[in-house]
Amino acid sequence: MKRKLISLILIAICLGVFAPIGISRTGYYPNTIEGVLKLDDNEIDIATSVLLVSKRWGNGINIDSYLNRIDEMAEQVRKTVGPSASNRKTTEAINSLLFKKLGFKPVNNADNPDDLFLNTVIDNKRGYCLSLSILYLSIGERLDLPLYGVVVPGHFFVRCADKNRPFNIETTQQGLSPPDKHYINEFKIPDRTDGIYLRNLTKKETIGCLFNNLANVYYNNDQIEIAFYYQRLAVALNPMLAEARTNLGNIYLKKGMTDSAIEQYEKALRINSADVKTNHNLANAFRKKGLTDAAIRYYNIAIELDPNYVEIYKGLAEAYHSKGLDTKAIAVLRNAIDVNSRDPEIYTTLAGIYHDLGQLDSAISNYGIALSFENDSVEAACGLGYVYFQKERCYDAIEHFRTAVYYNPLHARSHLGLGLVYNKLGWPEDEIQAYENAIKADPDMVAAYQNLAGAYMGRKDYALAIENYKSAIKLSPQDTDIYFNMGVAYSELKQYDDAKRCYLKTIELRWNFPAAHNNLAITLYTLGRYQQSLNHAKIAQQQGFEVSEDLLNQLNKIVKENKL
Repeated sequence: MKRKLISLILIAICLGVFAPIGISRTGYYPNTIEGVLKLDDNEIDIATSVLLVSKRWGNGINIDSYLNRIDEMAEQVRKTVGPSASNRKTTEAINSLLFKKLGFKPVNNADNPDDLFLNTVIDNKRGYCLSLSILYLSIGERLDLPLYGVVVPGHFFVRCADKNRPFNIETTQQGLSPPDKHYINEFKIPDRTDGIYLRNLTKKETIGCLFNNLANVYYNNDQIEIAFYYQRLAVALNPMLAEARTNLGNIYLKKGMTDSAIEQYEKALRINSADVKTNHNLANAFRKKGLTDAAIRYYNIAIELDPNYVEIYKGLAEAYHSKGLDTKAIAVLRNAIDVNSRDPEIYTTLAGIYHDLGQLDSAISNYGIALSFENDSVEAACGLGYVYFQKERCYDAIEHFRTAVYYNPLHARSHLGLGLVYNKLGWPEDEIQAYENAIKADPDMVAAYQNLAGAYMGRKDYALAIENYKSAIKLSPQDTDIYFNMGVAYSELKQYDDAKRCYLKTIELRWNFPAAHNNLAITLYTLGRYQQSLNHAKIAQQQGFEVSEDLLNQLNKIVKENKL
């Protein structure tokens, strides 16, 4: 799911090759953003600071060249308004320069990193609210204007602290000046006096808002640790910015640190309880942790806040399904269809529930609807493959698994499904290749290692089977079946001490495992441990296993003779 962070973009353009007049930069300035944060707020130059961030993303940019271009913009405004111009008149000149003469335009979303970084905003003449506002603040700083960044949930703009009458500057609307009431009504600002929203920000707080969006850029670029670094800085600089805490929670969840994610989401909701996405993400975190009742509670809160947010319905349905409340789960998905009848994921989720319920024809129907809306839906094609496999329509299953793999060659579940079908058809070479492909796609897929080991067992290649059972055990050290099957492989190789170790581990994890007691009895007999062998043979028999009468008679005879 896409995460919306506070997003604003800068738009600026080069005015020419002439040198700016009356504007100069002198003295030492840190060459890292971390150094900038050690300065007092009044020592910080916004443009230089954010360009240091840009340089770290894209090595090789010439910071001075972009500072010169911002200087040129400021100088052109100064020449236009003349000396002693009012703040209002000067900001109107900035508006005219940026949005009319230079043609800077806002973008509708913050998906493109080029719309965040100051250098590319200047080059491309486009940005979103935060980046455009930072450019505006940079120009105003060179003109000694009393400009400040202002943040509200999901948006950022500029305010001029004019002595006579402060006014807002909306950089996404060519410098329009909406009153505070507009933002209060439009962005559902939390009603609290200790917050960050709708007040003038310090320069460090503005940089913190930038870090919040910067972390999202790195997150979407799969650079999770760098995203983590900047998101923690964003929270440290703006601890009352709910979006920053939500985004930090998202990163914790991605890193598998569910408790830390929940902590951040709850802190975000204490700041802004009406944020739909935070309620939704908290529900997801509770569901991941197995706290299904808590998840259901927050899913319902999120739906109440935004009944048109389809993703919430899917999570709520899956939560109900995990509790066996399938009638409720299906009803929730039917409500989601009323909201958006063409969302393929709704039908894929619904089909999965029908599949689990054994209603295979309904599952096929809903997977088919999903594919009619999105013919490259990997999840729908894979799900349909498993339903056809269960209905023993093997060639239909192969067709859909292969379709899923065609659209996503690294879809591990589809490769695993192909292996299952090939096993059923008696195609061992294809089966082995399918499981190996599943492991390449997901090296942590326990079932792929187990099934690959099973395929090697079928070929009596016990050494390779053991190798894959060991890989499976590393990932799932409490799985008794893996230990048991590995014991069988060692037994076939006549490596009885290793076999004994595996069977003992099996019954240590699950005492009521009669086949393990039986195999352990046979192994101990082979090792000459007759009394222990007899003990486990009797336990296997007591647990319902049909133990060999010959083994029992032989053991009873040997034990009796030894006692005499």
